[in-house]
Amino acid sequence: MNALRIWFVSRLLREKVLVLALVLIGALIWLSSASDRLRINLRGFRSAEAALATQQLWLNNQPAIEEAAAAAVRNLDPARTYDATFLVAEIMGIASRSGLAVNTEPPRTQRSSQFAVHTVQVTSRRAELGSLLRFYQELASKAPYLGLEQISLQGDRSAPGMINATLQVVSVELVREGAR
Repeated sequence: MNALRIWFVSRLLREKVLVLALVLIGALIWLSSASDRLRINLRGFRSAEAALATQQLWLNNQPAIEEAAAAAVRNLDPARTYDATFLVAEIMGIASRSGLAVNTEPPRTQRSSQFAVHTVQVTSRRAELGSLLRFYQELASKAPYLGLEQISLQGDRSAPGMINATLQVVSVELVREGAR
């Protein structure tokens, strides 16, 4: 440290000013980088804190949620619920009755202790609006056992008046005790 001080003191004033300016510029660059990293870390901490608060809210409301689910199960007719295979068959039937040509992807299933929720993505290219409306109306008549979770409509550029539609259809299946 002493040698550095001797070197600095032996310099001309303009050299001292230049060295100090370079050191200050280096310190500013380092502080800028450190503040960016600190800001990113604080944002991550706040995000994690918010996620934990949301999870705690769900855990605190678990009895009420389970009670509401049990009440919903009592109001559903188990014979009218759809398993994954029957869901795809029902969608194909509704589509053919509506005059709609569709493609379906394999169903995805999320299970809980009382329900199994099956989701199928349905795609129809160059569909007429009337056919899509008939499909939607028949699907809506099957609520709460079938539902439309998401829909994306786009006009077909090569066929004016036709629509390309992507829909996510969801069904609820009651899971019997021990049938998981």
